[in-house]
Amino acid sequence: MNACLAQAHPRFGFRAPIVLWLALVLIRPLVAGDAVGPSTSVTGTTGNSSPSAAPSRGADADAPTTIERSDRVRFNNESADHYLNSRTERPTQYFFFPPNPPTLGTEIRLFYPGRTGMPAPSELAAYVNEPFYPVLGVRLAAEDLPRRLQLGLATYRTAKVELQNELRLKVARLTEADAATRQQELAMLARVQTPRIAELEETAAQLRIDLQRSGMYGMLEGRGDWNESRSWRLDSKRNEKVSPDTARMEFEVMRAAVCYQDGLSPAQRRLVREIAMELQAEIRQSGEPVPARKDVFEFFFSPETARIRVPTDLPAGLAGRIAGFVAEKTKLKAELRDALRSYDEASADARTRALKQLAASQAPRIAALEERAEDIRRGLASVPNMPGPPAPPPLPDELAARISVYRSHKADLLQVLRAALAPPTPPDHSREKTVPVQEQVSAFNREHAAQFAELTAEKDGIRKALAQFVRSGEVMRDRKSINDLLEEFENSRQEQEVWERYRDYQAAVLLPGLSPEQRRLLFDAAVEKLALPLPAGEVAH
Repeated sequence: MNACLAQAHPRFGFRAPIVLWLALVLIRPLVAGDAVGPSTSVTGTTGNSSPSAAPSRGADADAPTTIERSDRVRFNNESADHYLNSRTERPTQYFFFPPNPPTLGTEIRLFYPGRTGMPAPSELAAYVNEPFYPVLGVRLAAEDLPRRLQLGLATYRTAKVELQNELRLKVARLTEADAATRQQELAMLARVQTPRIAELEETAAQLRIDLQRSGMYGMLEGRGDWNESRSWRLDSKRNEKVSPDTARMEFEVMRAAVCYQDGLSPAQRRLVREIAMELQAEIRQSGEPVPARKDVFEFFFSPETARIRVPTDLPAGLAGRIAGFVAEKTKLKAELRDALRSYDEASADARTRALKQLAASQAPRIAALEERAEDIRRGLASVPNMPGPPAPPPLPDELAARISVYRSHKADLLQVLRAALAPPTPPDHSREKTVPVQEQVSAFNREHAAQFAELTAEKDGIRKALAQFVRSGEVMRDRKSINDLLEEFENSRQEQEVWERYRDYQAAVLLPGLSPEQRRLLFDAAVEKLALPLPAGEVAH
């Protein structure tokens, strides 16, 4: 074997051993039974040779006198043998999916419902809205990220942050500018940035492929494809009455298709993610109606997966344009959903070809949808009662700062509690008995008793300062108690801070004048800034 590799043609250079080794590994199952007989004993005559004769197994049966058909090291070196033998004992593989972007202005949760499974790698937080998030999660969890991919990710990340900061700075400088000046300045920046962002998005699409298929493991078996781990398929026929299990299966297929399904355009991937978010909401509701606010209408806007709320008493023309936008987007998503369902049982190549055809037919309509969204933004800019940050509470700066510090310390403790309640990694979880949540909380309270005491003292001090401020007559006196006033001020301050975290989100969705590429760029930064808790890993069913 080594002599054969050493005599490789000089044209191939140092790659010849790798190429020959791969060829032998891949074709060996096809020729193992024919190229070499079951015994190493070969007679000098051809007529009396008996390839099918069983080898003699005497007293020295364990001696290496024969090479059996199932011998995995016949044509392999030590590294190849380790790979092939380890395939039969693969550890449990966890899949990681990103958190859903919330609706603009809604409260941001600190916790996800308790769930067993591997905690998501912390490095994923920087790529929370990327198309390659799931495959990167699998790589990071398996500690299988080649240096070439690490450098590619770092280069991509650096270029993207530079563009995001450039766009943020321009938007901040134009906050007080008049509409005409802002429109002109943003248009100039869009002409410069849009080609660079488009190139960056192509890099992200290639990273999705490279992370899944690069390296020896990815080439021979595929890396982290969720579809490889499931043995079931969706029914191509759509029934009006769907069981909870069927609904969950369809949700899982749609969610995985965002990353793992070939043939989709980047815009379609974002639309499929909206489909998955809608299906997930339906599953969580479990058929129970959720009371909707009568004064606002919520819908998926642009960029995809961004949701906003608008007043229901909009002018008729603007309301009609929004209704038309929602209807067209719903139609596009229905076509995508039907295609993914109907071709789920087809071969991978047939499914990819069908989705590529659909992508080509939908591309002009998706582009037109962006134009309609820009027209809606210009109309919403003049709506006086759009949801937004409330007026700041009438508090002295010093008192407002004390309340802000108090809330920050309280949030820090909640973050520590969240980390303490996070599920352990599977190996530790299998060896140790799970501690009930109530006991974990009790232990947390004992360990942080001093910090709780400091928080209580600070809250009492704020209440006294607030009472003194009220008695000074600088605010309107009414029948509200100090506790009510403190709660009102805290809630208002909290809303202010929430909307501050949504600053990039609001600009990406509602600021007229940005290109679609700039909106996606800024929206990615906005979702990352929200610091959403990352869902734990899941095992494919």
